[in-house]
Amino acid sequence: MYQKLTPYLQKRGIRLSADKTRITHIESGFDFLGFSLRQYKTEQGNKLLIKPSKDSIRKAKSKIKDTFAVMRGRPVKEIIRVLNPIIRGYGQYWKHVVSKKTFSYMDNYLFLKVRKHLKQLHPRKSWKWIRKRYFKKPHHGGNDKWILTCPITNIQLMKMSWVKIERHVMVAYKNSPDDPSLRDYWEKRDRKVFNHENTLDRMKLARKQGYRCALCKHTLQNGETVTVRNLEVTTGKVTKLVHVPCIK
Repeated sequence: MYQKLTPYLQKRGIRLSADKTRITHIESGFDFLGFSLRQYKTEQGNKLLIKPSKDSIRKAKSKIKDTFAVMRGRPVKEIIRVLNPIIRGYGQYWKHVVSKKTFSYMDNYLFLKVRKHLKQLHPRKSWKWIRKRYFKKPHHGGNDKWILTCPITNIQLMKMSWVKIERHVMVAYKNSPDDPSLRDYWEKRDRKVFNHENTLDRMKLARKQGYRCALCKHTLQNGETVTVRNLEVTTGKVTKLVHVPCIK
């Protein structure tokens, strides 16, 4: 197919690279930017599903594996601090597509790596002792008793399945940012964008501030760079999110 199309496209000034271009049927699917796009046959008929690609999952597993190798023998609190941003990052990237099974698969993979790490950390201790010392229920609630928890700092290793799957909502073609009657609509979308692009700590600060700069009181999502700043108040110093241009 590629050889047949090449002369036709070249006459029209279109160049294709054989190693980067592939023409395929949607039922066979293709990978793009870490996602697999493929049409599946369902009870409701043919349906296009977007999932994390096998290559993307393999890279995530490789990164986690390398992290455990580098952190071998290190305390649990250190490995949790390194792993949580990795888990959260992949979860946030995959959460807009069909990822429920992938999240469960990655959580199982992480548990196997955690168990191996703990056994290497305490080779003379029984699994019962390790389980009692390092595993608790999640702080936010739930009956899962297998959440890796540091016995000293009490921080926990997050599970990818904690990331809420949210479908991307397209902007209606009539909804203009310049329409004053849609101010609440755009502020709500800006807050979602901010949450998707920032860490949990910055999200918590933004919620406390109503997603507005602590200095100029305008929305954080106005195109300016946002940073964390310790501001002087009557009671001492408080941590706030501010626009970089607002800092004097």
